[in-house]
Amino acid sequence: MVSELVTNAVVHAGTQVRLRITAERAALRVEVEDRSVHLPVVRHRAATAGTGRGLVLVEEHADRWDAARTDDGKIVWFEIGDPTDVIIPRPPTARPSPGAVDIVLRRVPLVMHWAWQEHAATLLREYLLYSLEDDDAIGDHAAASTALSVLNEQLPTPDLPADPNAVLASSVEPAVTADEVILSVPSSSVRHFEVLDDLLRRARAAASDGQLLSPPIQPEMAEMRAWLCSQVISQAAHAEPIAWQPGSHKPRRPNGDHEAAQRYDSLVDAGAPVLVTNDACVIVAVSPSLLQFLGYRTEADLLGQRILVVVPTRYQQAHIAGITLHATNGRDVLLNQWVRVPVRRADGHEAPVDLFIRTRRLDGSQHVFVAEFRPLRSELP
Repeated sequence: MVSELVTNAVVHAGTQVRLRITAERAALRVEVEDRSVHLPVVRHRAATAGTGRGLVLVEEHADRWDAARTDDGKIVWFEIGDPTDVIIPRPPTARPSPGAVDIVLRRVPLVMHWAWQEHAATLLREYLLYSLEDDDAIGDHAAASTALSVLNEQLPTPDLPADPNAVLASSVEPAVTADEVILSVPSSSVRHFEVLDDLLRRARAAASDGQLLSPPIQPEMAEMRAWLCSQVISQAAHAEPIAWQPGSHKPRRPNGDHEAAQRYDSLVDAGAPVLVTNDACVIVAVSPSLLQFLGYRTEADLLGQRILVVVPTRYQQAHIAGITLHATNGRDVLLNQWVRVPVRRADGHEAPVDLFIRTRRLDGSQHVFVAEFRPLRSELP
């Protein structure tokens, strides 16, 4: 527990850290003090998540724990046993918070932000280890973590159930988007958003180059990060708010790798409506029967397109978030089971199908998704 709290202080506060241990015969109190005013938050993430388990461990094993702001930072403490009042020092009274600026965020994609928080924390932790020899690595990581905390503390968190059908019912627009959120950013933290944006750009580039274990993120997630950071920075300089609007991304066409195409095609049963995407959610194989059902003339009309082309617009934010969490921590709420979903055809109309998605690895390394469609009888051509 001491290790977890000290590590949190080192990588998230980036300041001097003071460890105070006070012991009695049958009780113990541990305090970790740093100079960051952001209080820690317990994050109940997946067992395979790359970060977020430290406070859960403290919560499970300490008899009591809490955190309090001081006049120049905070103290996080835990107790084992039942210490007497004599050994519990009173933390100094915190001074009023420094000045803050109100940032107006419009059309906030809440489900995407929720998934992005976990991905960003994991990516930043890995990039910290990758760049630890740089003199500014720990300080930059702490600044970026502060910006993440400001967002995490104030943006609403969607309450998504675990049941697949309930997830689908509750993850559609407009319920997953907040029309407006007022974000109060301490004046001293505005610069932290510049660091967050720069650090995640560099980390994403390293991941794309294969230097990190984390997979490349979906382009909409990178756009959202750039939008959030730019809104804080520009509005702090008195610019007008700009609402979130995802960009349009040109389809990625196949790269002409004949052997890869053969491996993808081997996953497709010509008689069954099947579609295969790679780990970037780009369509790499499709069966003739599914082409016919979706209303496309040839496979060239779909190959190289992102899977969003068949996802109704109101589900796209949830889809992007789900793909992000699967890549980050293996979350698989909608995998390996039949679910009923609407799909978008070539003419823009929707049709309900039963869908079963499983993951496969080709040659022991490349990761793909294989989706089998069962159109309802009433929807068959």
